[in-house]
Amino acid sequence: MALSSTFTFPLDGRVILVTGGASGIGLATVRMALAGGAKVIAADINPEALSAMHDSTSERRERLFTTVMDVTDTESIATALGQARDRFGVVDGLVCSAGISIEVSLMEVTSAHWQRHLDLNLTGTFHIAQSVARDLVAHARGGSIVTVSSAQGFRGRQHSAPYVASKAGVFGLTKALALDLAAAGVRVNCVAPGAVETPLMRSVVARAPGGIQATLAAIPMGRVGQPDDIAAPICFLLSEAAGWMTGQTLHVNGGSLVV
Repeated sequence: MALSSTFTFPLDGRVILVTGGASGIGLATVRMALAGGAKVIAADINPEALSAMHDSTSERRERLFTTVMDVTDTESIATALGQARDRFGVVDGLVCSAGISIEVSLMEVTSAHWQRHLDLNLTGTFHIAQSVARDLVAHARGGSIVTVSSAQGFRGRQHSAPYVASKAGVFGLTKALALDLAAAGVRVNCVAPGAVETPLMRSVVARAPGGIQATLAAIPMGRVGQPDDIAAPICFLLSEAAGWMTGQTLHVNGGSLVV
């Protein structure tokens, strides 16, 4: 049975920024962090989706701030972080959930396909993590950064070379950031989802051979994940319950990848 977004780990007093926060795993994380008592900045490139999310969260609106952010643009990141500081103070928890996945056969991958995936999934993760880390180190705040990779970044997937490469890079980036920031008390960990019921997954599964039935057959627990199934371990990693964890990857996939 999937979790509810009312389930969470205690996050009272924390200021948490979630990129890709207007849909899918990012949106579930925003809601779960709010339920845990955090002040949350939901950042996304889609202003309409941000507005709709803000309108649906009226009961906790005083602890929610939405801002348009393009993680591939360092000026956009700086502007959004400045707005977040003005509203809630220094961010001490970051979730890097913004991402893209476009299936393209190997022989049809263009430089633009390749670069777009690296720019958003990997370089964008680096830029926002670096920006937040600078604040955390400067203010001696400690803190937690959670990157989001994918099971496919570990085991591969057909017709997805740019996506797989970018998500595999997130694993290595997480370890490097964790080692660089450990002495400052900043923890960096990764969550790697399997097949999760999001708009992005639906578009991929719809084009895959065998569709949803083939996807389910590959999951020992017999169901695809829900966004809350990923938001819960993310909130765990943000919380003090994971206070001695850094440089680790949590594989959350219903048993489809046993490592």
